[in-house]
Amino acid sequence: MVDERRNVKFPMWRKKVDGSLFEHATTVIPSWVAGDVFGIYEIFTESSKEHPSSKVSIDFIADKKTTTFDGWVLTVKYSEKWARKTPTVRLSFDDDLKRKLRQKFRMSHMRDLERRMREERTGKCTPADIESEIPFYEFLDIEWDVENRKFILRPHYVQAPIYDELFTHLQSKHVLDRIENELGSGTKLKITKGNWKERDEIQKEIHTDNVIYTLIDVNNSEIYVGEASNLANRFKQKRHEIPEWTHYRVDQLPDGFDDKMRVRLEKMMIRSLASLLENNAGIESMDISDFVLKNKRVDR
Repeated sequence: MVDERRNVKFPMWRKKVDGSLFEHATTVIPSWVAGDVFGIYEIFTESSKEHPSSKVSIDFIADKKTTTFDGWVLTVKYSEKWARKTPTVRLSFDDDLKRKLRQKFRMSHMRDLERRMREERTGKCTPADIESEIPFYEFLDIEWDVENRKFILRPHYVQAPIYDELFTHLQSKHVLDRIENELGSGTKLKITKGNWKERDEIQKEIHTDNVIYTLIDVNNSEIYVGEASNLANRFKQKRHEIPEWTHYRVDQLPDGFDDKMRVRLEKMMIRSLASLLENNAGIESMDISDFVLKNKRVDR
């Protein structure tokens, strides 16, 4: 898919998508871009996210939707030790945008996972090695709106997956997230946290297994927590406690968590919410919100 741009409003850099976006949530801005295109050397001079002058906003525009994320421009100044004549400038962003980029540029993400898995096993596999062996490139347009201190990111070219059904299956089961977790932390017991989605997206969760899920009804201020060995099968049954639910999110448990562990986690989450929200089980609550917990069974 190529987005033939006709609406470029600000200075733009067309970046080749690489693993730094998916692994480190950052990209180095070349000196010619930082200086000649964006003109940001004088604007960003700090090397810490804690410094307020480093903060920017980032609009990610894809599939006719705009989502805004936090970002930072960090500058490592000239050093005799590293023999650099110009500062190194990096655009960093939060993990939510990193996940969006992984989902949009699926082929590049899969290729980078292959590289990192080989590197972990053999001790050597460079980006150049893997790109030579599996040759394709995806591109991301990055615009800089100086007046609003905002970067605008738009996919320019997205490589279509070779096996689309397989890719969709792997994403719906959060397999790629679990591989990322293992590569990043060396553990197979990390829970994959999901974002809020609208109700009609539940039909895509046909392969989502071993989960704790949360439903909310934003119109009636209701919330419900449940567990499922398979999310699609669970939602073939109606949720009578919260029939008009509007949004859901999913926390997918690792394979090492069996059915008993999943149910225990569900009970813990329900009990914790009952102590915070009005509920129908007679649990003393702090009533911190207008939302009501609709679970009927709550541990004492």
